[in-house]
Amino acid sequence: MMDGIVNVNKPTGFTSHDIVNIARKSLNTKRIGHIGTLDPNATGVLVLCVNKATKLVKYFENHTKTYIARIRLGVLTDTDDLTGEILESKDASHLTFDIVKKELNTFLGKQKQVPPKYSAIKIKGKKLYELARRDLKIPNIEPRDIEIYNISDYKLIEQNTQFIFEVKIKVSKGTYIRAIARDLGEKLGVHGTLEALQRTKINNFDIKDSISVENLRNGNFEVKEPFQYLDLPKIEISSAYKRYIENGRLLDPNLFPDKTDTIIYSEDKEVLAIYYYDSVKKFMRMSVKWC
Repeated sequence: MMDGIVNVNKPTGFTSHDIVNIARKSLNTKRIGHIGTLDPNATGVLVLCVNKATKLVKYFENHTKTYIARIRLGVLTDTDDLTGEILESKDASHLTFDIVKKELNTFLGKQKQVPPKYSAIKIKGKKLYELARRDLKIPNIEPRDIEIYNISDYKLIEQNTQFIFEVKIKVSKGTYIRAIARDLGEKLGVHGTLEALQRTKINNFDIKDSISVENLRNGNFEVKEPFQYLDLPKIEISSAYKRYIENGRLLDPNLFPDKTDTIIYSEDKEVLAIYYYDSVKKFMRMSVKWC
């Protein structure tokens, strides 16, 4: 059984779950999870955790994400992207690149963001998009804490009654690029929607290292060792402690440089576990067993 990471370049038209199903057939295992859902019309990095690596999803899901977004100003849709119904159009011919850049740069930093009503967020056990598709009343959507770290690489695509441009955006977990397009349009008074989206990075996972769906189907890929992608402290522990770890025992915090989640290696460079600090017991406790 292979345990590790597969970085897939998801094409448009596939759901994230479609990619998981293809990987399950290719690897002959049901134990596959993914990090960071991509909408069917979005493309780019979709990281799969295979077998034991599914235990590591919690350590990857808070990672920063980088996108190349194509935004169309002058159009309002019900989904906040061009897959939805156009509700209203406004003349955006007066916009200049300087105006758009200046307004978008005000989005940098920590802020509250209202997710799109067509999203997988659950309210009272129901996904928002399920309610929206059935034309049911959408409850008030609570704003979420997000952060936009960087906005760069602006590229003008089209400038007439609508203003279309591409931009590179680095964001925190939970950020909806569709909502950024929507909110930018509202700030400019012309509406906005997302035309296309490509995820180029999830922290240390880069699209340059991703594989195609064809290679995933054909088994033409390698399941990568996952711990190289984790930004966690690492320690090497003597063989005397290996049995303790195999049995899930608590460990003395003095063995660790910091009281934080730490990857433990054996003297033979074998990954044994990840331990975290239990503030109640005042000991290091196992979070993920690998050995």
